[in-house]
Amino acid sequence: MGSWVYVLLFFEVCLVSAKVKGLSRARLSFRRSLHSRGGYRSVNIRASESVPSWTELVSEAEKTSVGKRLIDEASERKEGKGSPHTDATLRLFGAKESDVRVTLYRDRAAWCPYCQKVWIMLEEKKIPYKIQHINMRSYGPKPRSFLDKVPSGLLPALELDGELYTDSITIMQLIDAKFPDNKPTFFPMERSTEIQELYNLERSLFSAWCRLLFQPPSPNPFSFMPDSRQQKFEGLLDTVNAKLNKAFDETGNSFFLGTPHPTLIDLQFVTHIERMEASCVYWKGLKLRDSKWKGLDRWLDAFEERESYRATKSDFYTHIMNIPPQYGSVYPDIENPNVREAVDFIGGGSWNLPKGYQDDFGNQRVFPASRKYMEGESWSLPVPNYNKDVWEPIRAPFQIDEEEARHEAAFKIASNAENLVKFACRGTGEKPMNYAAPLADPDARPNLEDAPDVDLLIRMATAGLLRGQVPQFDADSIPEERRKELGRCVRYLRDRVGVPRDMSFPAAQHMRAYLNILANILVPEEMQDIPWASL
Repeated sequence: MGSWVYVLLFFEVCLVSAKVKGLSRARLSFRRSLHSRGGYRSVNIRASESVPSWTELVSEAEKTSVGKRLIDEASERKEGKGSPHTDATLRLFGAKESDVRVTLYRDRAAWCPYCQKVWIMLEEKKIPYKIQHINMRSYGPKPRSFLDKVPSGLLPALELDGELYTDSITIMQLIDAKFPDNKPTFFPMERSTEIQELYNLERSLFSAWCRLLFQPPSPNPFSFMPDSRQQKFEGLLDTVNAKLNKAFDETGNSFFLGTPHPTLIDLQFVTHIERMEASCVYWKGLKLRDSKWKGLDRWLDAFEERESYRATKSDFYTHIMNIPPQYGSVYPDIENPNVREAVDFIGGGSWNLPKGYQDDFGNQRVFPASRKYMEGESWSLPVPNYNKDVWEPIRAPFQIDEEEARHEAAFKIASNAENLVKFACRGTGEKPMNYAAPLADPDARPNLEDAPDVDLLIRMATAGLLRGQVPQFDADSIPEERRKELGRCVRYLRDRVGVPRDMSFPAAQHMRAYLNILANILVPEEMQDIPWASL
C-alpha cells in the first residue's frame, strides 16, 4: 500500500476536543477575542444583511429538531449507548463498562477499509468495546502509547484481554471464536472451503482493480480495442455477481453464503467494493451499480439497510481524495467522456449555484453549472444527488430532507466555530508538509491575521444553512488579491469535509455547496489560479 495519502482533515483536528453537551459553552469568547488582538489585515466585507453572531447561531442551531437530536445522541454516546457513530469511544450494548474486554484501535479519519471490516463486525455481534482513534501513517504522528503496544503502527489493532492483535482477517476470526454466544456467527467452520474459494475470488478482484487503476496502460497500437485490464476486472465482477445471484436464488437472501446477515466473507468484499465503486466511476467512467450486475446491486442494497454499515460508509469524494495517496498514482481514462462528466460531478461541480442571480448590490452573479476540474457539479443548490440518475445518488437509506441536512451541517459548524475558523485560516498559513498527504497538513499553521474576515464568511455560510438563504456580500469592493486570499481559506475548509467522519453525506453536500457559494463570489472562475482536480 502506498506510503502517502490524500486526506480530509476538516474535523479530524477540530473535533477532537469539541464536547457536544450543548453548544452554549462555545458562545461568548471567540468573537470578542478576534478583535482584541489587533494586527489583522481585515477588510470591510459588506453583507446584504446583518450577519448573526456565533452566540445567536449556536442558540438557533440548538433549537432546531436536528440540533436537539444531535445533542441527545452525543449524551447517549458518552454512556456507550445509541447508534454506531464515528465519534463513539465506548459501545456497551447493555453491558457494564467494567466488563469490556475489547479495545479497537482504528483510524481517526474513519476511512481505512481494514478498520471498517472489524468495526462493522463488532457492531453486528454487539460485543462491548472501547475505541481509540489513531492517525494513519500519512495523517500525522501516532501516539507513543500506541507504538509501545504496536511497534509496526499497523491498523486496525485489537486488544482482547490484554493481548494485541493486528490484521483484519485474523481479528475477525478471533472475535468469532472468542465470543461464540454473540450472534450472528461470521465464520461458520462447516463452510470454510466455500469461504476460502470466495476469499481467493476477492483477492483476484482486488488485484485486477489495482492493475486497472494504478498501473500505466501499455502502449497499444490498436487503441480502438477494449482495455484488457478492464475486461479482466469486469469478468471477475461477472463471477462475483453470479455467486451472489446463485445464493439469492437458492435462499432468497442477498449475502454470499445465503445467510440473512453478512458473514466474514461479505465484510472482506464490501469495504473494497465500496472503494471500487467510487474509483471506477471517477477514473474509468464505469458504473458498478445500477448496471448489469444485479446481484451486486442487491447485495449492496442489503448492506445499506444495516445501521452498522451506514455508520461507516464514505461518499465518493472522500474515497477519491484518499485512494491515490493510499494506493498510488491513478491512471484515468481521460479520453472517456463518462470520466470527464464524473470528475466534474463528484469533484465538486455539484457545489455550484445552478444558473445565477442578481445579488442585493446589483451585481449579476453567474456560476456555471459545469466547472470542469475546478469545483464539481454536485456541490450546487439544490443539491442534485437526490436524483437517482446522477453519478452519485443519495440512496434511500441515507436520504434526509433538505432542511434536516442543512441543519445538521450548521450544527456541526456552530458547535466548533473557533477551531473551524482557525482551521480555515490554514489556507493562507504555513504548510511545512512534514507528512506526505498534500491535504492533511497536520503541521500546518493558520494565518490568524485572516481570522476576523474568515469568521464573518463562515458565519454567513452557517446562517445560510440554518435559514436556507444564499449568502450574499459585495465582493467587488474587496481588492482582488485579498479576495484570492479569503477564497483560499474558504476552499481549504470546503475541501476537507469528510463522510462519515464529519457528518452525513447529505449534510456534507450542503455544507460544501454553501462554502462553495462564498468561494465563487470571492474568486469567480476567471480569477481561479489553480485547477482543483489533477487528471
